[in-house]
Amino acid sequence: MSDFESLSSAERARQLRNPEGEVGLAVAAWLNETNRRGNALVLAALGLSSRSHVLEIGFGNGRTVPDVLALANDGHYSGIDISPTMVEEAKRFNAEFVTGERAEFHCAGAERMPFPGATFDRAFSIGVIHFWPEPVVALKELRRVLKPNGVAIMGGFAPPGAWDFAEAGFGFYLRDAATWEALCLEAGFREAKAETIEATQTAIGEQLQRQLPAVQEPPPEIRELIARLAALDSEKQRATKHRVVASLPLQPALPGATPPRG
Repeated sequence: MSDFESLSSAERARQLRNPEGEVGLAVAAWLNETNRRGNALVLAALGLSSRSHVLEIGFGNGRTVPDVLALANDGHYSGIDISPTMVEEAKRFNAEFVTGERAEFHCAGAERMPFPGATFDRAFSIGVIHFWPEPVVALKELRRVLKPNGVAIMGGFAPPGAWDFAEAGFGFYLRDAATWEALCLEAGFREAKAETIEATQTAIGEQLQRQLPAVQEPPPEIRELIARLAALDSEKQRATKHRVVASLPLQPALPGATPPRG
């Protein structure tokens, strides 16, 4: 198994962007814990109805799916992720929803989604948009698959980022709030609002250790990796993030107003 501690900055960045293998599964568990509160806030802000058709871009290990379908209890979830490891893990964890045809998972990027136009009422993404080198391409594709009154909420790192390797050379493309608003409008969204927030991000190892009681007993090699991550990143760090809300409303909405229910 790869030793995360010994990985180069480029390899660490790659595992965050596209988790693979046992290292990727452990990193995804940390990402899920890190994004837990943000995901809950996003789902609340989306204003899901019981029949909402929801898209998630970059679902990771798929732990958010039950929360989505608890709100859209007569709706449907679709997700895309570029990592085959994550697709298999999300299918495994959500096997009941897959069998019941309430959820589907695709190995695909945001630049070319395997869905017809005007499919989704709502879309969301956490921790993905800062990996987009050409965001207008992905945003136009997102606009294509959203229904005319659709709303998308996305979150990603803002400059200077949480890690010293969060730079373009390692696949991170950090943009300020004004730039994200302009990019959404360029892609054809009628409204776009980007907010900058600060969040305390706990160290990788500490997050994983805290999550262990809530998940299945991990194999020894994953426990070993968690210990290495804890040694590698023992300090808390503050991260600045953007929340970008882009919508195609039937009627204009005031900033901060509750989005139309889909």
